[in-house]
Parts: sequence; C-alpha cells; structure tokens
Amino acid sequence: MYEKMREAKIKITEVAMVGAISACAQLRDIRISNTLTDHLEEGCCDRTQIVSTALIHMHSKCGNIDLALREFSTMRYRDVYTYSAMIAAFAEHGKSQNAIDLFLNMQEEGLKPNQVTFIGVLNACGSSGHIEEGCRLFRIMTGVFGIEPLPDHYTCIVDLLGKAGQLERAYDLIKQNATSSIATTWGSLLAACRLYGNVELGEIAAKHLFEVDPEDSGNYVLLANIYVSNDKWERAQEVKKLISEKRIKKPSGYSSIQ
Repeated sequence: MYEKMREAKIKITEVAMVGAISACAQLRDIRISNTLTDHLEEGCCDRTQIVSTALIHMHSKCGNIDLALREFSTMRYRDVYTYSAMIAAFAEHGKSQNAIDLFLNMQEEGLKPNQVTFIGVLNACGSSGHIEEGCRLFRIMTGVFGIEPLPDHYTCIVDLLGKAGQLERAYDLIKQNATSSIATTWGSLLAACRLYGNVELGEIAAKHLFEVDPEDSGNYVLLANIYVSNDKWERAQEVKKLISEKRIKKPSGYSSIQ
C-alpha cells in the first residue's frame, strides 16, 4: 500500500505509514528505516502520535536508541502507548535505569501503565539485576493497578529470578500460577539451570518443555550441557542419542553438546 501511494504521488495515510514502519521494525532494516524517516521529514504523511510511537519502536528495533529518544522527546503529546514503546526501547538497549525512571515519570504525568508497559519495565529490571524492584513492580501491577498478569509477565519474573540464581523461587512462581506454565517460562528456568548447573530443576523444566515443544533441540542441548557441567556424562549421551533418534534438527550455534 505504501509503495503504491508513493508511486501515485498521493499523500500517505496514517495506516499505510504505520504499516510500513511496523514492517521495517520487524525486518530490522536500517536502510528502509532511514528512507521512511526521510520521507516523513519531507512531509509525505502527518506525523501523528500513532506514527511517532511506531517510529520509536522502529528505531529501537533497528538499533538506534538515540533516534527513538529524539522522536519521543519532540512529541507534543504522549500517551501510555508512547511511554510503553520508549520504556521497551530503553530495556532492549540495556538502559534499564532510564526505563525505570521513565516508568515513574509517566505516572507523575497522570498516566496509568498497562500490560505492555509492565513487560518493558520488568525486562529492564531483569537485565539490570534489580530483583526486588522487579518483584515489587510485579506485585503493584496486580495489587495497585489491578492488571491480570500475562504469561509474558511471568516469563520476565522467572528470567529475573533465574539470572540471580534464585531458581527455587522461580520454580515456585511457575507452580503457583497455572497461566505461567508455558514454553517460554519453562525455557527461562531451564536456561537459568544451565547457568547454575542445577540438575534437579533442569530436569523438571526440560520434561515440561519436551511435552509442549518436542521439536526444539535447543532444550535438549541445554539439558545435556547441564549434565556435562555436573560430570553426568552418561545422561548427557542419553540426551544426545534422543536427539538423533527423534531426528531433531540441531539449532544454529549448537554444533555439539559441550
């Protein structure tokens, strides 16, 4: 739609512009990102709040946090979606404190965070090791703002606790909440078990993953490597044999179990 409107030399609609920006964000194509930005500077489309919010997301995905922040800073009006996009951008680029500060700032502006906002700020806490702050934010999300946690929220917390070595606490959270028991959540726990060499919880997480996603060889490799790190060579070979028997394709980057 976008290209057809450009060829016809007619003003680009908001829908077409946002569609093009979103596609570029998904592709993470810097060249297209620059082209779309240039077109906007030329006035091809009205720079609405929705368009600017999409631009923040696109610039972040294309690796340019400075352009994302510039877009955010020059906006006259910002809503919860705009703040959520910028918080997610900060989190994605390792600027965790900026994300947390912006989360607080939006509330000072009278805006109520939504589910997407919390995913961004919880990711920020996870990448920066703010364990208790992340858990506190998770509690106020449900207790203060009345937001029902999505599986993504549980995955953020499990990942946060797992990276900090609090594996039992992460496992308890999964057990206590049925909606949290999904592949990404168990995957976060399994990865943490690989990091800390926890065989018992690693086996539990792997068992669940083999049931819900039996074709993902990365899970088998993680379990095998947990065994290797604990000198359980026979078990590691059993997992390797299982991969061969099931004819599961090994993921790129995993040439061998090590």
